[in-house]
Amino acid sequence: MRLAPLDIRGFSHVCISVADIERSLRFYRDVLGLRVIFDVELAGSGMEGATGEPGARGRMVGCLVPGSRVTIELLGFAHRDPAATRKPVRAAYGYSNVALTVADLALARRQLAAHGVDPLGEPVEVAGVRMFFVRDPDGTPLEIVEFPRGALSSADHNGA
Repeated sequence: MRLAPLDIRGFSHVCISVADIERSLRFYRDVLGLRVIFDVELAGSGMEGATGEPGARGRMVGCLVPGSRVTIELLGFAHRDPAATRKPVRAAYGYSNVALTVADLALARRQLAAHGVDPLGEPVEVAGVRMFFVRDPDGTPLEIVEFPRGALSSADHNGA
């Protein structure tokens, strides 16, 4: 007997753990242009259950990605020492990066440079899609991508 798959209704959010929530908020809000839609303090059993850490507490700021209904949630932990819990910048498997679509890749590079954000190399093209990478203040990789013909996502670009 084949079991039915989950009834997924859509994509909700990506949660990124950050060492300094104010510094990360300045990057995601002021540099990338995401809009804050919620800002909450977290503590108690819910936070402890999510982290598996007794006494866990922190702050979560939800940032809406322009042109979408998707959020990037920044999660800062008040109970952790940021220096002691630094995660590897890139794992061999699992999460790789978050990709954000722009209309003009060259303009995006100039704007990021004006904010002091250096790309991790020159733009590359794969199957007509142009992209480059940057890192947020904690080293989390972000892909800045321009699709041809005004597509906003891989699904749009591939006619899905």
